[in-house]
Amino acid sequence: MKNLRIILPYIRKYRLQIAAGFIFVLISNVAATLSPRFVGKVIDLISGGNIDMDVVLWDILIIISLTLFSAFFMSLTRRFIISVSRKIEYDLRKDFFELIVSMPLNFFRKMKTGDLMAFSSNDIAAAREFLGPAVMFGANSISMFALSIYFMIKLDPGVTGIALIPLPVVALLTYILGKKVHFAFTDVQQAFASMTEKVRESVTGIRILRAYARERDDEDNFEKFNKDYYRKNMAMVRIQALTIPVIMVLVGSSLVLVLIFGGRMVINGGLTIGGLAQFFIYLNLLIWPVAALGWIINLIQRASASAARLQTVFEQRITPDSPKKQRVEKIRGNIEFRDIHFRIDPEIPIINGISLNIPEGSSLGITGPVGCGKTILTSLLTGNDKPQEGSVLINDIDINDYDIKSLRNSVSFVAQEPFLFSDTIANNISFGRSDIDRSIIIDCARIAGIHDEIMTFPEAYDTLLGEKGISLSGGQKQRLAIARALTSKPEILILDDAFSAVDGKMESRILENLKNKMAGKTTIIVSHRLSAISGCDNIIYMENGNITESGTNEQLLKGIGKYLDLYMKQKLVSELDES
Repeated sequence: MKNLRIILPYIRKYRLQIAAGFIFVLISNVAATLSPRFVGKVIDLISGGNIDMDVVLWDILIIISLTLFSAFFMSLTRRFIISVSRKIEYDLRKDFFELIVSMPLNFFRKMKTGDLMAFSSNDIAAAREFLGPAVMFGANSISMFALSIYFMIKLDPGVTGIALIPLPVVALLTYILGKKVHFAFTDVQQAFASMTEKVRESVTGIRILRAYARERDDEDNFEKFNKDYYRKNMAMVRIQALTIPVIMVLVGSSLVLVLIFGGRMVINGGLTIGGLAQFFIYLNLLIWPVAALGWIINLIQRASASAARLQTVFEQRITPDSPKKQRVEKIRGNIEFRDIHFRIDPEIPIINGISLNIPEGSSLGITGPVGCGKTILTSLLTGNDKPQEGSVLINDIDINDYDIKSLRNSVSFVAQEPFLFSDTIANNISFGRSDIDRSIIIDCARIAGIHDEIMTFPEAYDTLLGEKGISLSGGQKQRLAIARALTSKPEILILDDAFSAVDGKMESRILENLKNKMAGKTTIIVSHRLSAISGCDNIIYMENGNITESGTNEQLLKGIGKYLDLYMKQKLVSELDES
């Protein structure tokens, strides 16, 4: 049960509705357990031969009234507790999504998409089943059990004690089977996450699969995940299938015991036929609560397993920004990286003690081999990654002291592989912000060199793109992403190899447009193609997490280093292409 503590804050929010549901279930069960007393009274009247029809009819009317009364309040219980479970499910899923989108990039480097999808679907649904059916039927079972036992003891404590003999065995079996369900359901959820991740990977990589004709191999690979999920589900079902039949057998043995010992008491005159009938009715009333106990235990164990999985994400909840943090409309000024150290894995350093100044309104070009830390260095400016040592400052203020929204409203980032949504071109550029005028969208598209191509599409800016912009070429995606970055009017623009799929002429055109658009603002361009960064005010060459060369394009070409070697290689490739 300790795993379910994650749900307590949500329960507190609706405690009055839940309390009302408990009161209603108690009222319903009081009415249900009073009814057998009148049934027994009618049976005794008939068996005694002293029949007063007025009394019998009156008792029958009371029985019908109590049954309707019980049903009415049970319906109210459902309306209150089940509706609360749906509200808590809504709140839990909303908070989970808000938490996910606020997580640093390092979280997503370690967490699989399939796991996150399983958390947000199956695990939250399992938590809701505990809050709804398990809580409601648990309250119903406990109150019905207590009231039935109370009235049975009033009838005859001895027969009641005999009827309860199988119950300790029921409790032991439900504990053992429930524990097995907990571990089995954890395995099921992990298998579901792995299968979901495999489906996501296959769908997103469908072009590669088809290009290499590997569809059949991928189907065989998926079959392994599918079979594993099936086997683990069947293992859990086999355990669950034992629970209710075993409990029903034990409850049935209680009926046999009551029949034997209660029948003997009736023969000896120690109990009336109506009293024995009441025992059977009360035991029948107990069949569902006791049988439901196994089902409730299954739901609780499943919810416990899911809550434990959800806790691994919720325990990483980020502390909200302090009100003291600086909130400004736009952040601008000199940027300073001061002795930055960054590592994803403790054994694998990415950046080793980099110090760098970027004056306000200047442009910086960054190049170097793959894996040298270029992208990580720029991501530190957005707050997506944080250095283990050192600090990033703007206007001599650590970026951690700025409100994160102020920071990200001031910085626009374009990745080498931009993400586009299944929406219109206009909404992808405006990023869903309805306050952006269409003229601004068009202007940004012109600067990014994509406007003319957009106008050739069937619906122009209202053309719907496929998932991840599958209907566009790589260069078109990159230019759309550049246009999107410009709509927020950033003070700092970061282009991380954003021209890799764009030809040289288009690259020169966009860079010239950006030079005018970003005048007086800071631009950082990461690129393997030196033509994209040759016009920057300052250029750094990175290698193994360090800055090994720095200067303007002309200064670096006069030196003898890796930058010059890269320039000569690219120049040779260009000349060969032209010839």
